[in-house]
Amino acid sequence: MADQAPFELLKTFSGLIHRRPLFITDRLDVDSYHLTFLDKQGQKLNDDSEIPDFLKQLPTILPAINDRQKALLSIPESWRDTILNSQDSSQKLIIDINGDTPPDDIDSSRFSFASHADKSSNDSNSAILLIDLEHHDQQSLTEHLPHWREHHTTLCATNVNNLDDFTLCKSQTLDLLQGQFYTLPSAKDNQKISPSIQILMELLVKLQNPTIEPEDLAASINQDISLSYKLLRLINSAFFGLPREVNSTKQAIVMLGHTKIKTWASLLCLSGVDDKPVELRIVAMTRARMCELLAKYYKGQPEMFFAAGLFSTLDALMDSPLEILIKKLPLAPDLKEALLDHSGAAGSALRDVLNYEKGDWAAIETSPIPVEVLARAYLDAIHWAKELNTQLQD
Repeated sequence: MADQAPFELLKTFSGLIHRRPLFITDRLDVDSYHLTFLDKQGQKLNDDSEIPDFLKQLPTILPAINDRQKALLSIPESWRDTILNSQDSSQKLIIDINGDTPPDDIDSSRFSFASHADKSSNDSNSAILLIDLEHHDQQSLTEHLPHWREHHTTLCATNVNNLDDFTLCKSQTLDLLQGQFYTLPSAKDNQKISPSIQILMELLVKLQNPTIEPEDLAASINQDISLSYKLLRLINSAFFGLPREVNSTKQAIVMLGHTKIKTWASLLCLSGVDDKPVELRIVAMTRARMCELLAKYYKGQPEMFFAAGLFSTLDALMDSPLEILIKKLPLAPDLKEALLDHSGAAGSALRDVLNYEKGDWAAIETSPIPVEVLARAYLDAIHWAKELNTQLQD
């Protein structure tokens, strides 16, 4: 891939890089991604931090992990001039100035600025205002919103980490949202499973049956014409790069193996849930890939680790508690324990992945895996998921 060399340069960063989506509130499409650069302990970098080698090329590196036309960057002050003088690219960069005064005479077609609600001065002219919901409740929002709207083009709520916060942001018509809310199930106690979800669960049960024969596996996949088409199209894409074309599901099972086809078919099943943000599909793929990459450090089976990451999003995709869903699937005992208790090797890897995703850096420090390994696996996983999602959208 053309972007592979500069992307590898990004992985030389000595600290942590964290990517979070910014959602458009009214339809939950991803507007852009917020990239935060931190030290190894997950703390904000000092404002006089050394400028890394990759920084001049960052605008051309970003497409490897950001398929949007813009990105919000939280970086130390010492990096700003390098970014503002970096080579031109298709990406528009929004610099988090963290309460400072935006610089004058910048190319507004390439750069804009974001500030924080607690630090923004009355006359700040930053385009985006970041409003941390850990510091602002409904009363505070109601009080300050008219003033904030006078001084900022876009209001973005951060730490929207539960469904009540999401509802609050919608009621206040905030423009953008950032947080973990979309990875949570929204089921009510009396909510019935829709017919489409029921059909999906029945197919997943067949796919995960440990005793299913290759012929029966192929037949189960072929019963869903859309699934068999998507599977063959993906396997024959540049993403897989197979030496020859695969013409049938049965041939795919012979070439790639029984277990891999079950896993890829399950991923395509879950990616077909229509009433969820596309970003949740990307989260499922990212978790699966990062778990798979950690398998060698935990001395486990990559396929099971991949499945642990993939199925960890079942509750959010199907709006039902994970314990109930897992009971309905004929998963191996080790996989069930990894998903429900985060026990065993795969469960430990899944815990690492979830902690990195949430930015729980204190928990990351307790992992037996070096933080440098986790950081590289995370970058590799979000790059991989972006490339795979591109194939699925074509």
